[in-house]
Amino acid sequence: MTRAVLLFSSNVEANHLVAGIPAAVRAGVIVHQSQELGSSDVVIIAVPGGWQPTRWAKSEFARLLPNVRVAKGNPDQGDLTEGIPIMDGVSVLCGEPVVLANQDAAVHWLAQERQGPGQIRLLNTIGKDIVRATGKTSDGLVSRYLNRPISRAISNIVLKIPGVTPIHATGLAAFTGVLMAACLLFGSAWGLIAGALLFHAASVIDGVDGEIARATKRSSQFGAKLDTIIDGITNLAFLSLASLNLWMQGQFDAATYGAVGLGLLATGLTALGLRSIAMGGPFTFDAVKNNFNANPSKVKNTLASITSRDVYALVFALTFALGFAEWMLLLFALAAGIWLITISTVLLRTTARQS
Repeated sequence: MTRAVLLFSSNVEANHLVAGIPAAVRAGVIVHQSQELGSSDVVIIAVPGGWQPTRWAKSEFARLLPNVRVAKGNPDQGDLTEGIPIMDGVSVLCGEPVVLANQDAAVHWLAQERQGPGQIRLLNTIGKDIVRATGKTSDGLVSRYLNRPISRAISNIVLKIPGVTPIHATGLAAFTGVLMAACLLFGSAWGLIAGALLFHAASVIDGVDGEIARATKRSSQFGAKLDTIIDGITNLAFLSLASLNLWMQGQFDAATYGAVGLGLLATGLTALGLRSIAMGGPFTFDAVKNNFNANPSKVKNTLASITSRDVYALVFALTFALGFAEWMLLLFALAAGIWLITISTVLLRTTARQS
């Protein structure tokens, strides 16, 4: 039986949330998975006075290390068995584990650590670094330099709340979409502007659930599918209700452009969805994106970048706020037509290959 001791200077430190996961749990996962430190089937959390895990810490240990037994140690009482590696928990999280030779060394280390700079500040910095690393290589310019900084700031805040999971962020994005719909239904110019800005806000918040999922090791197919469905509903709701808003304002040409573009978009999405069902795969609208990825080029990469949600949500927000809704919806209708032609071409080609 292999054991490892993770040493923390206080319960506050051991239970402190590092990107949504208690520090003791996150350090335990690192120790268990590290080839250098060995695979430990017993992890001892040592805290002066004895470790008092929070309910969330217990839950996260059970989720992330279901086959590992967690024990408590108290360096003040001399109950750290000789011969078991004693590691400073915060140094493990920093990626440079400090291994202490024996219990006397551990007590001496604790005395020095208590006199040093705040470990909680260091844990907060580690948490921010973890969230910062959750970005995607596929992020475009808008997402990388505008949306991600905002979504990461939101993620850093909500990950300080015990029990937060990606579904909470997905719910926040859905709630933002509901507020967007309410503003557009208000039927005024200000309602249109507010709805467009909330549409972009929903795009920003859409990044939070993915960041939380990756930071807390909770990524799942169900979560990705639910996120895709809510995104699609929000997109269609914005376009349809924005057109209705303009119709109520008497801007019939703009409303017509929006309705035509929406019809073309819905036709393409329906074709993609039906193809996914026919192929027996999961519900997805990624057939065109997958085709582009299979045969990359500068032109295809540029098209994929400018048609990503972060880009068009920002463009809609800016043009609507500046009073160019009619021109934007005309451009949208033309783009939707081109997109539908592209969809049809890709689907026909893939059908021909499979037959």
